[in-house]
Amino acid sequence: MNNFRSLLLVGALLSSLSVIGQEENRYFAYFKHKGGDGYPYSLTSPLKFLTQRALDRRNKQTINLDSSDLPVNQDYVNALRAEGAKVFFVSKWLNGALFQASSLLETEIRQLSFVDSLRLLARGTRLLSEQEEPSDPLFFKDPKNIFGSTDMQLTMLGADLMLADSINGAGIRIAVLDNGFTGVNQYSPFRCLWEKNQIIATRDFVENSGNVFQFGSHGTSVFSIIGAFFETDSTRFQGIAPGAEFILCITEDDQGENTIEEYNWLLGAEYADSLGVDIINSSLGYRTFDLVEQNYAFSDLDGKTAVISSGAQLAARKGIVVVTSAGNTGRRSYPGNLINHPSDADSVLTVGSVDVDFTRSEFSSVGPTTDGRIKPDVSAFGNGTAIVEGNGDIMLGGGTSFSSPLIAGFAAGIWQSNPDWTSHQVIASIRNSGHKVLSPDSLVGYGVPNYSYAVNGLPKTLDIQDIFEDKVTIYPNPFSGNTLYLQINGAVKGGLMARMLDPNGKEVYNKYFPPEQVSDNMELVLDQINEGVYYLFLQSKATKKVVKLINF
Repeated sequence: MNNFRSLLLVGALLSSLSVIGQEENRYFAYFKHKGGDGYPYSLTSPLKFLTQRALDRRNKQTINLDSSDLPVNQDYVNALRAEGAKVFFVSKWLNGALFQASSLLETEIRQLSFVDSLRLLARGTRLLSEQEEPSDPLFFKDPKNIFGSTDMQLTMLGADLMLADSINGAGIRIAVLDNGFTGVNQYSPFRCLWEKNQIIATRDFVENSGNVFQFGSHGTSVFSIIGAFFETDSTRFQGIAPGAEFILCITEDDQGENTIEEYNWLLGAEYADSLGVDIINSSLGYRTFDLVEQNYAFSDLDGKTAVISSGAQLAARKGIVVVTSAGNTGRRSYPGNLINHPSDADSVLTVGSVDVDFTRSEFSSVGPTTDGRIKPDVSAFGNGTAIVEGNGDIMLGGGTSFSSPLIAGFAAGIWQSNPDWTSHQVIASIRNSGHKVLSPDSLVGYGVPNYSYAVNGLPKTLDIQDIFEDKVTIYPNPFSGNTLYLQINGAVKGGLMARMLDPNGKEVYNKYFPPEQVSDNMELVLDQINEGVYYLFLQSKATKKVVKLINF
């Protein structure tokens, strides 16, 4: 009886080991080199591996092609498949391939002569061999619930003036890398983008399903801030750059946190680059993973250690404006409150969140990087941002995930206005137009940028005193009734724009005073408004001020 039990145990153990050996995981194989006998690509014939638009972006900015632009050697990919690996994606930037294979094949693949190294990215399988082709939407449903207005988020950047100037991102191509875009092919706020064929490409790097309009809706909300538009008699949802073209990529896997998502991100950025993208928005960040050996230390926030950070840096070197969220760990104690990857990358625009009074939202992650660089770079309204959710509802959301796309769309407008600029000039103009340009810090960076300043590419920096010192007095405050008084004393040069928003961002007053109507003492006559808190925005060519008002 004991011998029989022993045989059963041995058999069960062997069976278990067999199952473990057959388990498929996801890996990345780094190749030793490119080229070789019969290699068909050359830097002198770039149209074989890049679109004309991608080349035009490089040429305009005098960016030379290099070996990272050349495709991987297809013979190496074929050899991996011959060993039994299921290759799904290849990366010319990393010179390697992402594949699924049984753990039994791991040792054999490591020993292939052309393989430099192998990295386990995630346990188990997600990638599919067959793709589905989502059909274009035929019918769109209106939102069932509407609560929130885009007035606040646009006004803080001066993007309302940008849109009034017919600067809406036209001619600019933006890639959004996120967790899914549920509802984008179903709801009316996205209708115009489909009717005008502005969604030009999509790619799912998490499952390789072929359908990005599934899984998560975080990407839907992020995308809506840039490109959506919806209007009724009482509501107007206005994306900041609705005239742009868009590439939508799923790179974030909601089912786990693994370093494969860094590689997905890099593959998405590489794909976008090949299609000639101008701007990438990434409202994603990474530091810790399900496999603890993949975790990054805080000392790794140097802009080059993390795979995703080096990938973002490489995308920036290709002439792309990369915009990423700072993260939402600001409430934690140091160093847990620091930014994540890839927001530590040097040449990317890292975006923090501010409240309506231009102070840092308490959740917004802070810098600096471990090598002492200021991060975030700039900030935008991220605490009460109007978004479209995956079910079509228009609501308010919070997080640097929602301040980042505001800056991405803002950058599209700046570049549209100055098409001859390089990506570095676009980034510099945005930083230099921030309200804290003379005293940047690692809480809000250079501050909240402003369209009127950034679009002109002013060579001089703005005096912070010209922006926020109390040269303009608004009284009484608190006030009762419908009349406010401005004491200007010559501080305003030229015309003056006055806008008042309620706490939900809904506009309750909007008036432009031409230069001949601007005097030292002015009167604002409001329509009948309810008791409560309001925000008055005043802007001229050299002055910007926001004041919190209370009506009783």
